[in-house]
Amino acid sequence: MRTLTVYFDGWCPLCQKSKRFLEQLDRFDQLTFIDARQVRTFEQPALLERMHVETEQGVRYAGIHGIRLLTKTLPFLRPVYSFVSLSIRLGVGAVIYDRVAKNRVIPVSCTTDCRIN
Repeated sequence: MRTLTVYFDGWCPLCQKSKRFLEQLDRFDQLTFIDARQVRTFEQPALLERMHVETEQGVRYAGIHGIRLLTKTLPFLRPVYSFVSLSIRLGVGAVIYDRVAKNRVIPVSCTTDCRIN
């Protein structure tokens, strides 16, 4: 059975809601979630810009392409796989995903020492 790692923005309410939704649909424990805010590499800005889904082989899919992989993997999302794939082929899937991702609201959050100098 395929397992995937999902990178999401832990400060984003929309991302948190999406994560909870996916957790409810993940009946076979196929998903592992990682808060991209906790990833301390050069990749962090890209991981925070869009949701990323990584395969067991280390291949990473961003944005709408990650959504397509999730719809292909999770049985409860398979009915929308064709729709997501078609939206990508038509060129509208990425546009819609990116518009939503760029307009999400990230409230100010501090987890440790948060001082204004």
